[in-house]
Amino acid sequence: MDHPFILGIETSVENPALLTTEALYDKVGHNTGNLAFHYAIDQQLGGNLKSIRWSSSVESINASGDISVLPCANQLGPHVDLAKLAEKFSKLSPSIVAIGLGAQSGPNNKIPEVPKGTLNWVQSIIDHAPNSAPNISVRGKFTLEVLEHYGLADHATILGCPSLFINPEKNLGALIAERLKEPKRIAVAAGHPRWTHLSRIEASLAHMVTATNGSYIGQSPVDMIKLTRGEADQTETELLTASRDYACPEMDLEEFILWSKIHGNTFFSTPSWMEHYRKYDFIVGTRIHGIMLALQAGIPALCIVHDSRTLELCQTMEVPHVLAKNISQGIQRKDLLKLFNFDPGSFDRNRAHLCRKYVDFLNNNHLMPTSWLTAIASDLKATGHKSDLAQCA
Repeated sequence: MDHPFILGIETSVENPALLTTEALYDKVGHNTGNLAFHYAIDQQLGGNLKSIRWSSSVESINASGDISVLPCANQLGPHVDLAKLAEKFSKLSPSIVAIGLGAQSGPNNKIPEVPKGTLNWVQSIIDHAPNSAPNISVRGKFTLEVLEHYGLADHATILGCPSLFINPEKNLGALIAERLKEPKRIAVAAGHPRWTHLSRIEASLAHMVTATNGSYIGQSPVDMIKLTRGEADQTETELLTASRDYACPEMDLEEFILWSKIHGNTFFSTPSWMEHYRKYDFIVGTRIHGIMLALQAGIPALCIVHDSRTLELCQTMEVPHVLAKNISQGIQRKDLLKLFNFDPGSFDRNRAHLCRKYVDFLNNNHLMPTSWLTAIASDLKATGHKSDLAQCA
């Protein structure tokens, strides 16, 4: 096997209390959810891999190892042009293996207009494949369709997100089902204050946090991180007002600042985030990686889906979810169990199936999966799998 390294962010931030929120926000790639899949990949390849950022020089990246493992997000869409990165990647000497690439579109799954520069970036990844096997894993069927539309699908395969395999337990679905009960304490994976079309939903979730002495966990943008880090009183009034209007419109700003200090939390380490979840009976929100970490901790969780990138991940990995358009006026605590559409046996079978494909993907790309990842995959023969759920979910 070749010597791998992660081409991305560090899996956690050391001594976050000593850093400004702006510095922390930059270190996590502008969303703390990025830590989840970077941590997952690192653990699945044995842990303690060297990490080097995309912004590093070509010379530094080339000196880092033989094969660069590229944790991806929703880079396929009109929102970003990766032309400069494509030019940099064309000069790299290590092989490249991209994991978790996603496409961004509205809920109608319309093929997005992807800039030429980003398409060139995908092609540069393909050009750096270790061999003829696919070297790009995508989040779901929709992303594969986007790549097919642009003639770039031959080197891609559907695997969901590596955050599905943080917990080494083979019967994770059964453990989640055992924890299911009438929720008395609720944590919310907080949304984006500029997602104003979801404001009634977010306000209903924040109300659950208040009523259950729960937790409101920020991921992005930076003003949400400031809010949940205890810096609401240091935030510009306009941004603070937007957050208040989004989550707790019935409060004045002084009340909202106090509320955020009582209930707000944000994390710069995946294990700490998952440990925090163990205090709660149910996790709900619009952030897929906030939901994924709850499920990996064995806690029932429900994702509120409002775009294609989140929907395809939920469908591929059988993550419990509800469409935002179906609860547009908000939900109450009593609705959570009814909305929790979860079949633990099917979840575990699908997880083993995806893990088998993931292990094959890693092996085919000269990467050595850890023994516990192989163990999850090996459980496929014991559980059986009636169809290729990763393709048709």
